[in-house]
Formats: sequence, C-alpha cells, structure tokens
Amino acid sequence: MKGENVAANAPAALPVVTAEDLGRELKRWLRHGENRRLKVAALAKRLEMSQSTLYAYLAGTTLPATEVLDDLLRELGVPTDVQRRLATARDALHRDRRRTKESVEPTPVSVPRELPADPSGFSGREAEIEALDRAFSAYDDHSSPVGISVIAGIAGVGKTALAVRWARRLSNRFPDGCLYLDLLGFSPGEPRDPAEALARFLRALGAGDDVPDDLDERASRFRSRAAGKRLLVVLDNALDVEQVRPLLPASPESFVVVTSRSDLPGLRVHPGAHLVSLGPLAPEDGMRLLTAQLPDGPVGLAGSTGSARTLVDRCGGLPLALRIVAAQAQLGAGALDELAADLTSGAGLDLFDVGDPATSVRGVFSWSERRLPAAADAAFRLLGVPPVQQLDLYAATALLGTGVDSARGELDELVRAHLMRRLDGVRFSMHDLLREHARERAEAELPEVERDAAMVRLVRYWIDAGGQVMDILHPPYGPAADPGDTAALPPVRSTADAHAWVDAEWENLLAAVAYTELRGWHELTIGLAQVVRRHVDQAGRYLDAVVVLGAALRAGHATGDRVAEASAHRDLGVAYLRLGRHDDAVEQYRKALEICHTEGDVNGEAGTLNNLGNFYERLGRYDDAIEQYTLALPLARTLDHRSGEATVLGNLAVCNSRLGHYDQALALSQEALELFWNAGDGGGSARTLGNIGEIQRASGAHGEALLTLDEALTAARDVGALGIETEILNTLGETHLERGSAADALASHQAALTVAGEIADRYEQARALEGSGHVRERMGERHLSRALWQEALTIYSSLGLPEAGRVRALLDHADGTARLTSLA
Repeated sequence: MKGENVAANAPAALPVVTAEDLGRELKRWLRHGENRRLKVAALAKRLEMSQSTLYAYLAGTTLPATEVLDDLLRELGVPTDVQRRLATARDALHRDRRRTKESVEPTPVSVPRELPADPSGFSGREAEIEALDRAFSAYDDHSSPVGISVIAGIAGVGKTALAVRWARRLSNRFPDGCLYLDLLGFSPGEPRDPAEALARFLRALGAGDDVPDDLDERASRFRSRAAGKRLLVVLDNALDVEQVRPLLPASPESFVVVTSRSDLPGLRVHPGAHLVSLGPLAPEDGMRLLTAQLPDGPVGLAGSTGSARTLVDRCGGLPLALRIVAAQAQLGAGALDELAADLTSGAGLDLFDVGDPATSVRGVFSWSERRLPAAADAAFRLLGVPPVQQLDLYAATALLGTGVDSARGELDELVRAHLMRRLDGVRFSMHDLLREHARERAEAELPEVERDAAMVRLVRYWIDAGGQVMDILHPPYGPAADPGDTAALPPVRSTADAHAWVDAEWENLLAAVAYTELRGWHELTIGLAQVVRRHVDQAGRYLDAVVVLGAALRAGHATGDRVAEASAHRDLGVAYLRLGRHDDAVEQYRKALEICHTEGDVNGEAGTLNNLGNFYERLGRYDDAIEQYTLALPLARTLDHRSGEATVLGNLAVCNSRLGHYDQALALSQEALELFWNAGDGGGSARTLGNIGEIQRASGAHGEALLTLDEALTAARDVGALGIETEILNTLGETHLERGSAADALASHQAALTVAGEIADRYEQARALEGSGHVRERMGERHLSRALWQEALTIYSSLGLPEAGRVRALLDHADGTARLTSLA
C-alpha cells in the first residue's frame, strides 16, 4: 500500500543529462517520496553530512559520490527501479566528466567555444528543454540515428535564448567544441551564404586557409573535419533548408540545434530532425520574466500585480516585448499601472488585439517609441536606414547630423529603452526586428531626400575616418588627405587603434560600397573603394578586394573617371595575382596601361608597370620582371613618390637576389629602406628588411639574416601587415633550417601557415608547407615530409606557379629513395 502511494505521488521520469538535472530529481523525490515530510536538516543529520553539502547535491552544483547517492536515495524512499535509473545517470555523468578532462587536458590545442552568453532573466520553457533533453538522450545512447533539433517559432519568441540556454547546459558534454553562427535568415540584409558559414566553421576547426572555393567542396571538407569529433553546432536564425543542409556534420558524434521562423519540414523528412515548436510564454512565465527585468525585482510590482498581468497579456507572451515593457517602467509609484492604461487605450489597444503575434510586437515597439523624447525617437528612425548590423558613436553622430554629445545622449536613451544594445563603450547594435521596424517607420515618415542626406553623411564619415586610419596603417605617398567637413572622427592615435577600427568597421565599409553602388552614388563608391583598397593587400583580404574594386571599376566607367577606372583595373590585377588567377591579372594590367597611356597618367602607369613586374616575379620570370621595374623606376622618380620609388627598388633587389646578384641586390635594398624610413612607411620598411634578410640568407650570412629578419618581423607586426609577416616567417624558417635549428625552423613555418590561413594567402601557405616538409625530412620523418610536400604541390599547381615542378621533383626523389630502401 505504501508503494502505491509513492507511485501516485512520484514525479514523472525526466531525462538526466546534467548534474543540475540530477539535483532536480532529488528535490522532486524529497517533496514526493516516502519520506517527503523529512526536512533537509534532519536528512543531512541522518546522512552524516553538512546541510551545505546536501544543498549542493540538491542544486546540482556538486555530483555526489556513488555510495553517497545510494544512501541519499534510500533515505528519500525512492523506489528500487528509480534508484537504478538515477545511479546509472550519475555514473554516466561521472564518466563524461572524466572523459572530457582526459581528452582536453593533455592537448593544449584550442577548441571552439563560440556560444553567446547565457541570457539574463530566462524564464519557463521547461517542456521545451525537456524535449531537447529527450532528443539529446536518444542521440547520446544511439537509439536515434539523428542528432538534430529544430527550434521553430515566431519572431521575438525567444528561440535564440532557448537554444543558447540549453546548449550552455550541455556544453561540457562536447569536448571537441561548440560552434555558433547567426545565419541572418530573417535579418534586414542578405541571409548568410552557406559557403561563408562553412568557411567560418572550417577556420574554427583549425583549417587555416585550407578552404576551397566551391560550396560542395567546403561542405565535404567540413564533414571530414567534424568526423569523429563530438561537436555541438548551433545554427541560429536559419532562412530555409537549403541554407542549413550544407552546414550539417555527418558525424554521429555531433549534435545540431537550428533555430528558425520556419518549421523546416525538409529537415524533418530527411534526415529526420526533432522539432521543438516554441510558442509565447505562459502567463506565469511571462510574469516571472517581467519581474526579473524590473530593477527591484518582485518589489518593483508594488501592488501593481493586476497591471503587470495586463502588460504580460498585451505583450502576447513574447520575451522581447516583455523586456521592452520592463525597460519603460522606470519604477516610480504607479509606473506599471500607467503603462497598462496606455496599452489598453486608443491606438495601442487596436494594435495589440489583432491576434497576430508579429503585429503585436510591432505594436509594442510603436508604443515604446512614443514614450521616447522627440530627439531619441527621431534617432531611432534614422538608425534603421543603414544596411549594417552595428554602428559606433561617431558613425551614429554623422548619420544623425548632430554633435557627439547629443548623439551619445540619444543612443543612451535608446539603450535604456532596450531599443538598442551597447556592445562596448562606443559601439551599438539593434535587434533585427527593431531595426526592420525602424526602417519601416523611416520609409513611411521621412522624405527620401532626408533619408538620403543621412546616408550620404554616414558614407562621407566612413571615407574620412577610413582615410585617417589608412594614413596611419599605410602612409600615403604625398600629404595626408583633408578630412573634409566631417564633424567628428574617432580618436585613432596608434596602429593598434587603427587596426581595431578597421576590424570593427570592415563589414560596414563593404556594405556601404554595395549600398552606394545600388543607389548610383558613383563618387561615393569610388571614395570608399579608395579607402578599402589601401588595406586589402597587406591584410590579405583578396576576395573582398575583388568585390570592392569591381564596384569601383563600374563607378569609374559610369562617371567617365578614367583615372579611377585605371586604378581599379590595376588593383584588381593584384587581387587576381594573389588568388592565382593569372590570366585575369594580366588582362587587368593590360587595361590599366591602356587607359594610363591614353590619359597621360604617369602615376598610374608607374604603378601598373610595377605590378606587372610583380606578376612576372611570382612566375619566376626574373629578367622580364626586371624589365618592367626598370621602366617603372624613372616614372616613380619623376613623380617624387618616395614610397613608390622605394617599392620599385625593393622589387629590383628581390629579382637580382634570385639571379644570384647579391651585392647589387643588397645595395638596392638599402636604398629602398632609406626611402621607406624617410616616408614613414612601416609596411614598406618591414618588407624591405625581410628582403635584406633573405639576401643575407641566400649569400650564406645566416647570423646576420636572423637578426635582420627578427627586426623585420617586429616591424611588420607593428603595422599589422599580415601578408608581409607570412613572408618573413617563412624566410626565418628557411634560415633556421640552413643554420641547423630544425625546431626553430618548424615553429616559424607553422606560424607562417597559421597567418597565411587567416588572410587566405595560398602562396605563402604552400611555401610554409614546403618548408615544413624540409624540416620533417631533416628530422627523419619522411612520411610527414612527403604529406606536407603533397599539400604544397596541390596549391602551387592550382596557382599555376613554377614552384610546382620543384616540389614534384622532391616527391619523385622521396619515392625513389623509399623504393631503394624497401629493396635493401
């Protein structure tokens, strides 16, 4: 009879996948088991443990030992079958912890941990968490062949919060890492291309620049990288099945969570994903979320429970709307009552009672904005116009057409209202729904001329601020450009400041180029391209260069700006050369020279001849390269461009060194270095020092070479010239090996391989692989050297470079040696 009472009162069996879940089960049996009247203090005394220790077990912060759990379950009066289940779950948790520790601790390799922070004020969702737990348990014990869950629901319902909350609970069960990416499926801009997403995942998994161009190849490479790994992958804000499918690892060890406004039925049919439909919060959970967001918590209700329930009801149970409501309740007597009255009268009532949750969200936004001061409300509308994810304070100042202090005040007002989010001290972002709503309001309420004027101000700011930054990173040949009429520029003083600005604004600059081209603002497109082009080569952003320079080329052609057109052709040639598209590179140089001759553009002609020399140099045609450099040098001297002249001299030095003319090469390099120093060109100085180190190495002066190369490496890192850094690191590796230090050589080549991967410099990647192969051969690890050379050969061959023949000969020799060894 006693057992029947326990069965009647016992909680339903729930999956136990974390220590927190085990604690939850213990608390339930404490309330419903045979000994449910036993107090915690008495139970702790029976078990001869402290109350704090027992509370730690009940909270799930500490995992009890096996024998302790057995004693605890017996004292709670838990039935025998449940005892076995919980003991088994406890042992599984312990094994997972030990396996994670053993797999992670011995290897210092970094694993991706990309999950966002746990959402604050999270409430409810127990059923959905249990559904995810069941899907995970089925995957974990191999009773289900598919480890994919789709969280689907309307906008603003909290899909991301649920995915992140659940994923962070389980993250310790995935020792090989957690990948997270917002797919931007329902954002104002374009959804994220699966190819771009795969590139990010491959790099996160250590692929470096080993990222093929083809989508299917990237997907295959990702599946190979993920094979055998226990990964958690969260794909947030997915548009459709086609966007998601390429991003699914085929490994049965990995688990995937997808969030979307669509149910993604295709994934449920194949491969059979588990669907978790997420609806609005229950009223009780909505109340808890609202209360948690009030500054004083439950005290903030202050007798206004009825009004709070009205707010929860009118917000439709959408977490985003509830957070906005809470932000508007700036405490004060009767604040919630006033808000509830506003929401249940006039237009607010009409907007919130239409039965469409998406429209209800828009209604909350509209009501929230009406409570803003006029200046902040106007700012909100304009902030929805730019096609970007975030802005800094100075960009917002330009967009709004105000002073910095005014813009800061308006942004702070919007942050307090939860209409914007502060990312750091000066950067701000807006939730995608809010940004879409702001854009709709701007288009409906502001004349097009006003919206255009705001965007022109913003683009001109990016041009002026970008020019200031580029003058620090890549000093111009002549005097720095006049910043124009921009009211406020960011306080960029050092190269570190400049790099931080570029990294933060790069995506904005690319988006601005696309926007200005779409609007036919050709002069602004050209201006932006002139900023971006100064950074793409040294930073290795060659794919971005093709896009930006293509837009600049079309803008130059449309406006009849032949100088801008020639500049775009010339820089496109550089990008194509770096990407191994040699025919395209030569065609661009030919067109640039043709325009320069026609227009009498001596500066452009000198630059194009120099770039054409780079092309021949890369192909090993040093005499042809010297011919082009020799033609470019007097033109550069005529223009009195010190950095331009130094660049040509340095290139002449490299070719002479490759031909064995070391004394001449050294003299040319020293002349170039002095010009770069006088011009304050840090990148040029770093590259020239690297060239001098290479000449010293080639002539046998290894000690001097190492000193020079160390100086060059420091100079390159000072200006963030990653492309130059890879060249120097590879030369260091070659020098160390020739001097007899295989370990130092390997470290240098591996560092070069890492940096080359970051900037997609396939040539320097191949050079690093080839150099690493020589080191492994010196160490007697011929199986590794052959594999490295094979990788290098693949890249050299794809780039159409003569180095492919050299590496092929190394492989042939290695194969011949292996055959002779086997015969012996």
